Amino acid sequence: MDAEGDRLSGLQDDLILQILSFVGLKDAIGTSVLSPRWRYIWTSTPHLSFSSEDFPTIDKFSNFVNHVLSRRNNQAQVSSVNLYLRLKDGQDVAHRIMNYAFSHNVQQVNLTCWFGNITCFPDDDIGFSLSLSNSQTIKHLTFSRCCYYDHIALTSTSKLSSLTTLHLDHITLYDGFFSNCPNLENLTLNCCRMLGSNAFKISHPRLCNLTVNQGQGHLVSNTLDVVAPQLKNLTITEFGGSYRISAPELASLLFRGFAPFMFSTDALNLLEKAQLSLYSLNGLDSPDAPSVISLLQKLHNVEDFSLSVEIVELLNSAVELISHQASPFANLKSLKILPRINCGWKHQHVQVIMSTEVKSYLLDSSPEATLTEVPSEHCCDLIAARALIFKKAENNHA
Repeated sequence: MDAEGDRLSGLQDDLILQILSFVGLKDAIGTSVLSPRWRYIWTSTPHLSFSSEDFPTIDKFSNFVNHVLSRRNNQAQVSSVNLYLRLKDGQDVAHRIMNYAFSHNVQQVNLTCWFGNITCFPDDDIGFSLSLSNSQTIKHLTFSRCCYYDHIALTSTSKLSSLTTLHLDHITLYDGFFSNCPNLENLTLNCCRMLGSNAFKISHPRLCNLTVNQGQGHLVSNTLDVVAPQLKNLTITEFGGSYRISAPELASLLFRGFAPFMFSTDALNLLEKAQLSLYSLNGLDSPDAPSVISLLQKLHNVEDFSLSVEIVELLNSAVELISHQASPFANLKSLKILPRINCGWKHQHVQVIMSTEVKSYLLDSSPEATLTEVPSEHCCDLIAARALIFKKAENNHA
């Protein structure tokens, strides 16, 4: 035991702090009994990880937070904070932790709130608001709400000059929030809403990667308005309504959801890859054809193109709209036909029948392009790939 204690005492501080970064603060404090050198070293850990799941009441969790923050080495900077808050009335604790982290130059914050079955707030009320006004060093922020009974708002009255990556899940924003993030490059919005505007507006001069998922049953806005001159990758899923996209540098587009009422965009002359999967509540029908064909025309420079079988079936039913049009896809190298979006997990193969007119419209301007039908059993792979989009954004924060 003494020999083991000596070995633990011989470890360098940086290595001990790295070990402690893999556990929560409650366990990190517990390591203080392992060796005399470990007794206080937890007070200098740059990674603060709190979870209310470790405590039966909010009072006990609050006392633990006070214990940690009051005994921590104030000369040590805070690199990252992970906070999982499940207990009701935990807003004060969250603010205490965040304010401490902001005052110690935190760079990465992952905050998840689950307040449980609390009283439902009116649509214009906010149950919990997190202000980033005191943070000038934060680079990566993930903020998630895991409860449909409350509203959580993210605000800032000052510039967040260091923020480059923002991932928000079920969060309320105020119109103009992104103007306070001048260096934002990566933005993921999952089931978020924006107050102060009828449209969900995202205008940013430096944004490179944008993912917007509205979620079925969360139709909180009818218009998505994106102005991003440096945007390279755009993913839109489950967003119903109309779209105004200004992204002249766009190279990759993934669009999955309701057929758009209107899709207005600047020329996408640099677009290389696009995946388009559309549906409507009653299935795509002739009234949807003009807007879908208009959208296809805007993707004329695409090289790698994937279309859902629903779009092919729609074009089959509207050949009179395309039979006299030249194929817009002059640079096409690969065309994939994706299986039906809602497969019901049955994986029954349905042969794709593409009329001569539709095939000409899609391929005549690129006779060397390959045409591939993705097997129906791979539809679940596509669903998993969609989940990986959000997982990748999370990993980029780590």
